[in-house]
Amino acid sequence: MSSDNILSIPDLIAKKRDGLELNPEEIQQFIGGIKTRDVQDCHAGAMLMAMFLKGMTEGEICSLTTSMRDSGERLKWPQFRGLVVDKHSTGGIGDKISIPLAPALAACQLKVPMMSGRGLGITGGTLDKLESIPGYRTQLTDEQIVKLISTVGCGIFSQSPKLNPADRYLYSIRDVTATVSSNALIISSILSKKAVEDLDALILDVKYGISAVMKTPELAENLAHSLYKVSEMLGIRTYCYITEMNNPIGYCIGNAIEIQESIDLMKYKSGHSNDLEELVCEQGGRLLLLTDKVKTIEQGREMIRETFKNGSALQKFHDMIIGQGVSETIAKQLISDDESIIGSILKLGDVHYQGISSDTGFIQSIDSFKLGTIVQRLGGGRLKSTDKLDYSVGIRLLKHVGDPIQQNEPWAILYADTDATQRYPKVLDDLTTSLIVSSSSVEPLQRIYKVIGST
Repeated sequence: MSSDNILSIPDLIAKKRDGLELNPEEIQQFIGGIKTRDVQDCHAGAMLMAMFLKGMTEGEICSLTTSMRDSGERLKWPQFRGLVVDKHSTGGIGDKISIPLAPALAACQLKVPMMSGRGLGITGGTLDKLESIPGYRTQLTDEQIVKLISTVGCGIFSQSPKLNPADRYLYSIRDVTATVSSNALIISSILSKKAVEDLDALILDVKYGISAVMKTPELAENLAHSLYKVSEMLGIRTYCYITEMNNPIGYCIGNAIEIQESIDLMKYKSGHSNDLEELVCEQGGRLLLLTDKVKTIEQGREMIRETFKNGSALQKFHDMIIGQGVSETIAKQLISDDESIIGSILKLGDVHYQGISSDTGFIQSIDSFKLGTIVQRLGGGRLKSTDKLDYSVGIRLLKHVGDPIQQNEPWAILYADTDATQRYPKVLDDLTTSLIVSSSSVEPLQRIYKVIGST
């Protein structure tokens, strides 16, 4: 674009406001203006609203994503070409898949630089869960990230100020301008962070349901198709999973309690959650297939499962948390078989409430939105960004969808540190009404609705 044709920032906003397509140079000009401060908060808010209302083509989204990616430094892995992978979820209640998945993939000789996030609304964040481990550091320098990935093979860390600063800035503006739910802006935010990681393959898990951003399978599928297309345009081999989020994943909801459950899976203890195992093995197996480590998805699933059975994923988890600041003593205790020591590190609240079934029959559903709200209101999540978390708050499910249950039988335990009924008067009502029981048998929950991608 010649200097004679360069539009001002207000003119770029007006162009988008009028429903016209911005070319790559114009999008780069706008994102570059964030760094030079030619773009002020009022400009950013107006442009985001124009993008929200008028929509964006896939070409525009790809240009926005690459411009955001290039707004700061990028990780580069020329020495590991073909082996660098990651997974991202749009968020869910009890969604701790990343925590056992990253070490399992590292045990399969893949490299996993997993830049993760914190809780949003009632949804718990992977970093928040990991920070319930004393000493765990989420903020790493680029040099520390490179060392961790080169030696251990995996790391789960936060976005540093040098990586993708445009996304951090725009997200803060989206949050106060009611533009968070724009598909175009969701896609560019997710994929710009993943593109910074210099990935060879990526799994995207798009949730739908009462506690997800996308409430229906159709809305989730629409987002997943666009995520897939833009990711492929960026040169990242990608599969998108559309998964159910009306019911919690696994047996545990909270911070410390989800770390406990993740460790139980990595130890392959009897009684661990089948749906958690299914999702971890499925998504990990797909990444092994995308990187040509296996020839079939079935082989990939079994390769991931074997890392739990033989303890290699657990060892990688041990090495990863040491690499991110945890003492060798605590790391060793967490992978030991002494449940009392593990419980003393990952402490749960002393005040316990039981969810009791009022009916006899079969569990039809467990309301993930109500349970997520309980954990959030009791301090396990944030009501505002500055809130400190109470890692000890959590819910342990004793039953899953499809299980038989008797009247007056406990189906859940709530852990809290103080009188929960004073902090959240609805807590017992919401706990009780989260369970729906059917008089007739119910099929076990099917998490995976659809898979989008091509090998």
